[in-house]
Amino acid sequence: MSEFFSIDLTRISIFTLLGLLVFGGVIYFVLGFIRNYGLLLLVKSPVRRKRVGVLLPAISTVVWILFSLYCFYSLILPFPFMGIVLGGVFIYLGRGYLVNLIHGLFFRLKGDIAIGQKISMKDNSGVVFKLNTFEVEIQNEEGEIVQIPYGNMASKELVKNDFSADFSSFKFTLVTKKEITATYLKRKLLSQPWISQVISPKISQVKEENGWVTYSVISYPIDEKFNFFVERDLKASIEN
Repeated sequence: MSEFFSIDLTRISIFTLLGLLVFGGVIYFVLGFIRNYGLLLLVKSPVRRKRVGVLLPAISTVVWILFSLYCFYSLILPFPFMGIVLGGVFIYLGRGYLVNLIHGLFFRLKGDIAIGQKISMKDNSGVVFKLNTFEVEIQNEEGEIVQIPYGNMASKELVKNDFSADFSSFKFTLVTKKEITATYLKRKLLSQPWISQVISPKISQVKEENGWVTYSVISYPIDEKFNFFVERDLKASIEN
């Protein structure tokens, strides 16, 4: 029991501090390399790369939390009693931030909300503008940026008004005869088994020339592996 209250400075030295600094620097450069270059090398699919890129900030936060806990343990190891006291004070004073941090990790890792998505709550609604570590920023209809702590969101009903952020979009152009309308193309897309029925495809006319119309098509397949079939089957349907 006496060891719990004792102080043993032999457990810490200038090399301990230097080691923590070097370790932190390595983590910083590794995360930066993965963010800037690693995703391009390891994930070939642009859609999958985008999904991993969305999760990367939350994963980085987890890594830094673990590193901070390791640093705290290394620094209080010579005097465990003082470490328990400081840890308790830190948790008490920062309990609000810790709640938002933990809820934010769950929100971001699960992908419940995404940038560009329209969401509504009891008190606020708007488009998700930014996912921070402790809060989410949304832009309301008046153009104001509202910061909402993740802890507040966890205790309220969240309604998604726009599901486009939940699906991978596939965009391509299509040249058809003038008689083929956007409504017809949309109906053909929705009849395909690989198209999501949750969100409607977006078809817009780009140009019309010599009896031919060029359409820009944005579809939402249930999986990116069906992108080829979506375009192939739509072209086949208008040729028959």
